[in-house]
Amino acid sequence: MPPATQQTPAQRIAELEQQLALSDQGVSRLAQRCLALEQQLAALEKHESYDNMSLFRLTVYYDYGLGFSEQDALTAPVSAYSAANHSVSAIFELPREVRALRLDPGELPCYVAGLTVSDERMHAEPNAALPLDEDKTLFLGFDPQFRLEFADRLPAGTRFSVSYTYYPLQLGTDDTVFYAMRRGIELCQDRAAAAAAAADEQRALAQNYGAQLAGQERRAAHLEEQLEAAVAEKEHFRTSYEAVLSSACWKLTAPLRALLGRQK
Repeated sequence: MPPATQQTPAQRIAELEQQLALSDQGVSRLAQRCLALEQQLAALEKHESYDNMSLFRLTVYYDYGLGFSEQDALTAPVSAYSAANHSVSAIFELPREVRALRLDPGELPCYVAGLTVSDERMHAEPNAALPLDEDKTLFLGFDPQFRLEFADRLPAGTRFSVSYTYYPLQLGTDDTVFYAMRRGIELCQDRAAAAAAAADEQRALAQNYGAQLAGQERRAAHLEEQLEAAVAEKEHFRTSYEAVLSSACWKLTAPLRALLGRQK
């Protein structure tokens, strides 16, 4: 076996430099791969956030005289919604003077509880919703909305916070139970509305009948007064007639009346 050749220091340095270069290339490729994976992950998270969280994002629309529009809106960040405890909290600042505000808690049917607005001038009223106990509201339709009512225009720079508990009623491709529940509540609402309308109609009929009855009673009372007056007048004439017949004058003129009667 031939003896191993002894490397010179220069050869050893060259070999180590070559290994170091290969190692640097590997580390560089590994770093590039990690960066690519991080970018893919960020893109995926961004895609999921906008595709899913956009349905749950709090948006405030402001009307400064031209009505509500998508351009005139303030959107809360995705972080305003906490999926852990279903809470939503955000702060808004109006960019200009406004005459009306609308608060949209998301796009899906949802259950909202404990809605509070920090500005005491504002009062939230739900649109097309089913009010529940106290400060709880159930929206069965898409695009749930609250009107933020206030007396006067709000100046530019007005800051206010909004907070509430939010439970979106997420829909699957075949959420039969949700649609059955929704249809059942809608039927109950329709029946309640029909019953209220029927009650109002019966109340109106009763009031109309009562008015007619009151008119008839007044007419009857008037006729009774006329009858009493006629009876009194008749009694007056009868008394007067009897008084004439029993008077001395009538008796003394009886022969004269008899003579005049024979001449006819």
